[in-house]
Order: sequence, then C-alpha cells, then structure tokens
Amino acid sequence: YLAAKSEADHYARELKREQEEIITVPDTEAAEVAGILADYGIEPHEYGPVVNALRKKPQAWLEFMMKFELGLEKPDPRRALHSALTIAIAYVLGGMVPLIPYMFIPRATDAVLASVAVTLVALLIFGYAKGYFTGNKPVKSALQTAFIGAIASAAAFGMAKAVA
Repeated sequence: YLAAKSEADHYARELKREQEEIITVPDTEAAEVAGILADYGIEPHEYGPVVNALRKKPQAWLEFMMKFELGLEKPDPRRALHSALTIAIAYVLGGMVPLIPYMFIPRATDAVLASVAVTLVALLIFGYAKGYFTGNKPVKSALQTAFIGAIASAAAFGMAKAVA
C-alpha cells in the first residue's frame, strides 16, 4: 500500500512541477521536448511542428513531458488499495500453510515435520505455477522457489532458536 501510495504521491509532485515549468519557463520546456525528439533521431525540421503543436495543447505537452522526460506513467488510483488487499490475503493464506499440520497433529515434533513437508510441497506447487504462467521453465521455477523458501525458513527457525 505504502509503495503504491508513494508512487502516486511522487507522480503528483512531478506533475505539479512540470505544470509550473510549462507556465514559467515554456521556452526551456520546449527545448527539452526538442532534445527528447532529437534523441530519437528526428531532425529539427521534423520536430519543430511537433514542439509548436504541443505548446498549443498544454495538457498534451504535460503528458508528453511526464512520459518521455521523466518516464512516469499515471498510476491507477485504486492500485494502493488493491496492492494492500492482495498482500494481506496472500499473507493470511500463505501463513496458514505451515500452520495447518498443527491443527490436526497433536504432537508438536510430528507437526513440525509435517509442516516442513506441507510447506515444501506448497512452495513446489507455487513455483511451478509461477514458472508456467510467466513462461519460464516450470520445474526449474518450482525447485528454485522451494529452495529459497527452505533457506528463508531455516534462517528464521535458526534466529528464533538463537533468541529463545
């Protein structure tokens, strides 16, 4: 949520700054447009009319500067909330996986082993799905995800043991 909110805030600040520059130093901003277009190999006689057309349309000029000078796209206003909900649901569901064995196995040492096994299987399935849907090698992705998850879990377990 905070990352998406920060991105939206950054965009808003830069948008305001660009608006002010278009009003206060239009010639400098027009030269920046010319420079951007020149970087694409467009000749002065070709980009001159484009620069003049943008000067007549401040909103288009502003959008051009945001995208091509600053490399910023207007963020979706619902992204922050969507990200927060997605992560919250993922944490709850993901956090339940290693806890499920403890709900059904009364002896803690047996539950720990079952938890490790269930978690590794879940990581293999998740990694395989991730690889399949991203166009990577699913088996490699599954093994990589399980390995990284196992290392992270072992590190967390080791730190908890060291503190306790």
